[in-house]
Amino acid sequence: MQTIGERLEDARKRKGISLREAAEATKIRSDFLSYIEQNNFDFDLPEIYRCGFIKNYARYLKLDPEKVINDYSAQLLSKTRSKKGGAEWFGSMDAKSDENDPVDLASIDKADVSQNAPSFGSITATPKEPSQGLDSASEQASEDTGEKMFYLKVGLILLGALALVFVLFGLVRALISSPPEDITSVAAVQTSPATESSAPNLITTPSTNIKEFKITASSEVYVAARDLTDRNYLFQGTLSAGEEIVLEKAGPVEVVFTRADQVIISANGQTFHSPESGVTGTSKIRLP
Repeated sequence: MQTIGERLEDARKRKGISLREAAEATKIRSDFLSYIEQNNFDFDLPEIYRCGFIKNYARYLKLDPEKVINDYSAQLLSKTRSKKGGAEWFGSMDAKSDENDPVDLASIDKADVSQNAPSFGSITATPKEPSQGLDSASEQASEDTGEKMFYLKVGLILLGALALVFVLFGLVRALISSPPEDITSVAAVQTSPATESSAPNLITTPSTNIKEFKITASSEVYVAARDLTDRNYLFQGTLSAGEEIVLEKAGPVEVVFTRADQVIISANGQTFHSPESGVTGTSKIRLP
């Protein structure tokens, strides 16, 4: 009587099909088909896969798959009984469930896959090493950290550049709008056409409301007159030697000028100039 493997091999050879062609058509590895034709069903696969391979191979060779799988189950049953008989001869022992235990044909039919479906015979799974996962996670974390640091550096650079622009703009504006800080205070000296004292006398600015005042330059000087009420400049520029200007004001005025000994300010018949001769620095006087 032919074994299951011999019947499958004879059917393949009658059709003139090589083992490689059968493996490509059934999507079952050729080494598994060789084991089946040798009637060796101990290859390392779960029982449900072995039954599925045998059934698919029998269907491909136009054999009755139900009869072949029944013969295979009967072979497994007889093999299991022979193992149990040997165990009883040497005494009872506890045995773990074997992969070659008989399986229910109904469960095999439900788990069977169609002929055109891909087989599990060529699938090999390689578990991913935990170290690879840790390495990839650490690399991802380092990349995220590097990207955050890059954006942080760019933001700090832009912020510093913006702050520098504002500082430079403020310095330029202060230099243009404000006179130098080394201001020599000027005292108002009241002169009388009749008599003058030997030493200049310091006087306070008049309390009357001055409507207009005159600035006279003995040589080339820089003069800036600003209304303290609205902070607007009444005049800002350079006066040549012998040049004079008349300005009108509605409130207190601050006059800043260079070369204090070369500038004379007149208002309401009073003259204001530096109390000391030879003062060449920047001076400032306030008119009420």
